[in-house]
Amino acid sequence: IGITQPRKTALVDARHQLSYRALLDASHQLALRLQEYGVGPDSRVGLCLTRGVAMVVAQWAVWRAGAAYVPLDPHFPQDRLSYMAEDAGLALVLADAETVEVCQQFNWPAERTLTISADELVQDLPASGEIEKRLDLSRPEAAAYVIYTSGSTGKPKGVAVPHRAAANLLLSMQRKPGIRASDRLLAVTTLSFDIALLELITPLIAGGTVYVADRDDTGDGHRLAERLQQWNITVMQATPGTWRLLLAADWQPTEGFRALVGGEPLPLDLARDLTALPLTLWNMYGPTETTVWS
Repeated sequence: IGITQPRKTALVDARHQLSYRALLDASHQLALRLQEYGVGPDSRVGLCLTRGVAMVVAQWAVWRAGAAYVPLDPHFPQDRLSYMAEDAGLALVLADAETVEVCQQFNWPAERTLTISADELVQDLPASGEIEKRLDLSRPEAAAYVIYTSGSTGKPKGVAVPHRAAANLLLSMQRKPGIRASDRLLAVTTLSFDIALLELITPLIAGGTVYVADRDDTGDGHRLAERLQQWNITVMQATPGTWRLLLAADWQPTEGFRALVGGEPLPLDLARDLTALPLTLWNMYGPTETTVWS
């Protein structure tokens, strides 16, 4: 994680803003709490969280505790969530005030649920002094996350991706298409879709800033266009459907904007419409098993 400028803004959502220092300190404190629940190397932790800065803090905290995260999108069907939680052998599920009821609905035990909030994660954090970095138990061959795909048998199939493969992807994407310290990336993808890894983590290792869009923003072209303008976004990754929503809203990119499109085939008409705008377009492809984008 880029910590050459600890005071620089690392994470933003509609309600909160975290510096790099705050992200590191908050993730360290949460990792300590995870350890109190028995989470450690080879553990798997479910993330059933609302989109926002707490979700990203939780990712880093799970890694620092040596565990892997398993995304549990609270909007998924209850039977799918229940199956994934059981199949993954979760040690713990992280939830928030808006999603803890979802955990109860798919019969996850309350004693193995830790409720967190962005407000609690950032309160009483030190404003100066040494940044706490000693707790980092992740290892290259250990799983960083487990993503459940549709599976060929009709049941979701968990794909465990090691840190080594994730780091290879992130560092490669940092070079090309290129993510810089000056970039402001708008994250729009559910954590349960593996392409979210690039959105939430690559800017942070490059020293840039991640802006996390609300779920309501991601399905509304006009709201999404407002966010892109409000936050002066320079990079966004999305499926063809989301790019069509933006075009229908008469969105205009900022100078030097980079558009990454993937998850589905890029139709020729959409490619033509996007390249007619002043932006650089990248067509991305890759299955989960080869770590997001090949």
